[in-house]
Order: sequence, then structure tokens, then C-alpha cells
Amino acid sequence: QGMEWLGVKHDGDIVRQSLNKTRHQEVAQQLISEKKAYKCYCSKERLDGLRAEAEKNKLPFRYPGTCRELPADHVDPGGCTDPVVRIKAPLEGNTAWDDEVQGTITVPNKDIDDLVILRGDGSPTYLLAVVVDDHDMQITNVIRGSDHISNTPRQIIIYEAAGWKHPNFGHIPLIHGPDGQKLSKRHGAIGCEQYESMGYLPEAMRNYLSRLSWAHGNDEIFSTEQAIEWFTLEGCSKSPSCFDFDKLKDLNAHYIKECDKDRLFDLVKKLHPDVGPFKAQFDMAVDMLKPRAKTLLEYREAADFICAKRPLVLEEKAAKGVTGGGKDVLTGIIELLKGYSGEWTPEALEPLIVKYAEDKGLKLGQVAQPMRAALTGTTASPGIYEVMWVVGKEDVVGRCQDAVDGKNEIKAAPKKEPKEAPKKEDKPKKGNPPPANADQPEYTKLEIKVGLLTKTWHHPESDKLWCEEIDVGEEKPREVASGLRAFYTEEEFKAGRKVCVVTNLKPAKMAGFESCGMVLCAANAEHTKVELLEPPEGAAVGERVVIDGLDGEPLPPNQVAKKSILKNVLPDLKTDGAGVATWKGGVLKTSAGPCTAPTMFDSPIG
Repeated sequence: QGMEWLGVKHDGDIVRQSLNKTRHQEVAQQLISEKKAYKCYCSKERLDGLRAEAEKNKLPFRYPGTCRELPADHVDPGGCTDPVVRIKAPLEGNTAWDDEVQGTITVPNKDIDDLVILRGDGSPTYLLAVVVDDHDMQITNVIRGSDHISNTPRQIIIYEAAGWKHPNFGHIPLIHGPDGQKLSKRHGAIGCEQYESMGYLPEAMRNYLSRLSWAHGNDEIFSTEQAIEWFTLEGCSKSPSCFDFDKLKDLNAHYIKECDKDRLFDLVKKLHPDVGPFKAQFDMAVDMLKPRAKTLLEYREAADFICAKRPLVLEEKAAKGVTGGGKDVLTGIIELLKGYSGEWTPEALEPLIVKYAEDKGLKLGQVAQPMRAALTGTTASPGIYEVMWVVGKEDVVGRCQDAVDGKNEIKAAPKKEPKEAPKKEDKPKKGNPPPANADQPEYTKLEIKVGLLTKTWHHPESDKLWCEEIDVGEEKPREVASGLRAFYTEEEFKAGRKVCVVTNLKPAKMAGFESCGMVLCAANAEHTKVELLEPPEGAAVGERVVIDGLDGEPLPPNQVAKKSILKNVLPDLKTDGAGVATWKGGVLKTSAGPCTAPTMFDSPIG
């Protein structure tokens, strides 16, 4: 239903994985016969014990291959009659692929254990089922979220064991909420049906979702046909994008303005069936309602004056406009309109009301405001002549009469909570650093900023070091040395790339070069793969990288060195399972979103 509402149509017939169980089992049995997979009789209790032991020693759990070389006719002495089937993963070397978004990704085979492909009840695991189905369907490109990167080397191993060529893989970054965490229910709506109920148009959602982590120049608004024509994986960012409801609303407002009045009415009616009898009035008001709404809910709210039943409920502020002099104005308007037999159009009504105000010696606002209150129940609405035209003569007179007769119910304005006066804080003396707070989190004592490489060159005395000038938002760029020569080419490590830099460290000599900062990277345990920690697209140069909920000013460099702040922070600085930088579980982020090492998962940062 969600995809149908979104207007995304699938090609070909729907294939249900659950109906292909026999085919999945057939492939598993073929792999066993070719000695590329084997039956594993290890009990759950044994595996749980091994897993607990690994956890105790702070090691990742890997199945030790206990049953890997058992003969095909093995009978388990423990009486196990429903063994699982495991693939024989390579024991040496690497599994690598050229990811169409993330670039080349290499995973050491020693980090991949003999994964289960068939459960004891004969049902396939996800990894086997998806490989077999994709092969049988002749899938050439698998494009999915970056949270599936860890599945890819395992799937490649199954493809290779089966003697099949694997498809091209491309892993696009996940969508994050404003807090830098992966988008989830706690951020609000996540399902298509929820966005529909919130009044978003499907074409606005298609446009907005297409633009997340992908760009076509500076184009923000484009049709689905244009997106299909323009889209390339090369245009995708490696970093997650933050879901911005304000941008979505602005796009939605554009599509509401472009929407045909009949379709627009049908969309509003689906959400609010009570508008059904008012189609003619909605058609009349469409041009005055569209500019006032960013969602269909706001569109319906702007049209409240059309659907309102007499006597209207008046807002507290509006009710003040129909008392005293306002009531006298309305009484005069009632008599004027009862005797009026001319055209009922905004163009005809304007001079009528203007002349009435002039004849009574009143400013136009003194007439329009009581009328607006009586006709709409609010102090803000479309133009009063347009409102009169849409409501109709009979109802205009009737609503004004209700106000004169005091028939309206009054809706009290919400009470404002009193604001607490800000507490005065002792300011540190000029020239001295702010006093240290004993409870200040260690991370906040570091100053990590978004930096922009403005110049890079090889260190003249070391073949391991890059030298770089980095703009961190200060008067002049910092000069920094980084041991990245083995991991980044000149093309990859050049001016224009953004990095994350620790800026409040004491200058240090690196092979004779004074380095005034530290570029942060994630690395694997063997330090054979290193990846720059990347700020998100749109992060401002010089912006501090923060963690929500952690406050505190960075310490001066001498205090960072004296108190070993960097040494204290680094053990807990790492990427999570999606490559997002964290410290003790908190996400490192800028105003544009989280910082990431897109292909380094659960890896230390330093």
C-alpha cells in the first residue's frame, strides 16, 4: 500500500521468497555434495558457551569450524538429527568488491566465519535465500542501504561457492534523524501511510527522497521522470543525510500549488470527509488557500471558514472584535447587505465595503476586522472580500447576525508558561580559560572541528606522511601532518575534501614538520585499512563536532596534554555497525548530520 501511494511501480511479477524453499534447499545440498558446505551438529548450548567465552575475553565470536571436516556419513554421538548447514568460508586472503557508491571494500576472510545457510528445520537463512533468488532472477545490480555492507562479503562467498558471478553492489547511506541517529519511530512518522495522513503529497515525497544523499547540480525540484533520467550512483554521497521536515514541507508546498484543484480536493476529502458538501466553495477558494498551506492538513485548516457550522466558535482575540464598536459595524453591514442586489464577487464587494467605511468615517480595518472575526472566527484569513464571495451572501449575513446576537462560543487562547529569568553566571576573567568542571565529559574537553583541505603535499623526509593545510575557520589554515600516504592517493587526498580535525592539541614535530592538529580516521585492528572520518554534506568549515546532551568548552592545548584528554577519549571513540562515529554511544555530529567512516564498522577512531 505504501509503495502504491508513493507511486513507485515494480517491474515484472512479484517473487515471494517463501515459495522458493525447495530451490534454496537444492542449492544447499549441491554445495554439500561439492564439499563447499557441511552439516554442523554443534548444540545451541555449546555455541552459547563459546560465544560467552569470546565476550568475556572481549573478542568477536567466530565459529571455530568444529564440524567442518566431518565425513558426509557422520552420525552425531550426541543424537543430533537436525543439523544446520554451514558454508565453508575461505580461511585466508580477503573478500573484496568495487562498491558502486562506497568504492573498493576489502574484508579479511579471517573475520568471516562459516555462516549458517540452512537451519535445522530445513528453512534457508536470509543470506542463502537472497543469493539464490537474485541469481535465478538474473539480478545485475543490488542497490541497498549501507547497513547491508556487512552482509555483502558473506553473500559473495556463497556466490563463489555456487560458481556464480555476483551482481554489482552499491550501498547508499542510511537516512538519519535530526539527532544524527538512524531514522526510526522515535523521530515521528516513518511509514508512507503516516506521511499520507500528515498531508504530504506522494510526488513531494518522491522528489524529497530522491534528493537525499544524491544531487544533480543545484536542482532541488524535479519530476520523477527527470530523476529517472538523471540518477547515477556516482552522484550519491557516502555520508548519511539528515531527514529535514522543514525542507520536505517546503517541497510539499510547491506541489500543493502545482496540484489540479479537483485532485487537490479529492486528496483533502480523503483525509477529511466532512469537506464533501463544499466542493464548489473549495474550487472558488483554491487560489487563496494554496499559498497558506504546506500540507493538506494546513490546507484544510485554512478552509475552516468554509466548512464551519453556525454559530461559529470564535478565537478569544477575534471575539473582542465583535463587541462594542465592532458590533455596531456588523449591525450596519447586515443592513447594507440585506439591501444589496448587485454582483456577489470580490471585485463588486470591495467598493461596497470601502464606501460603507467612508460613509461611517471609519478606517477600512475598523470594518474588516469585525467582519473577519464574525465570518471566520479568527483574526487572520484570506482577503475579506474573497471570504465573503466564497461564504455566500446568506451565510455572511447570518454569521454577522450570530455575532451581533452573542450566539458564538469563545475558544480560550492557550495559556503561556511563564519564562524563568536566566540565571547570572560568573564570567571567567579575561585572558584565562573557563574553570574546569569536575563533571564535564572528557569528549567535550577536546575541540574537534570540520576542516577543509586547501593544500596537500608529500612530506619531504617521510614516505608515510602527507602534509596538508587545513581551513578550520580560523584566520589562517592549520598545517598538519598525517600518516595516510599508504592509504590515500594524490587524487583521493587533495584540496577540497572535508575532514574532522582535533584542533586543541599542542604542536608536535613529525619528521621535522610541525603539525598543529590531528586528522581523525577509523582503522581496522591490523591497521591495514584506514579511512578518513568524514563530516556530512553541508557541514560548515570550522563548525565544532558535538554530541547531543554533552556540554562543555574545550580545554587549552597545554591542559589537554597535561590531563591526557586525548588518551582518555580515544578508547571509547569508534564507529558503530553503520559506520557512524560515536563516543560512549553518543553520535559525533554537526548541524548537517553525523560524521561517518562509510565502510568501517565497529572500528576504533584515532
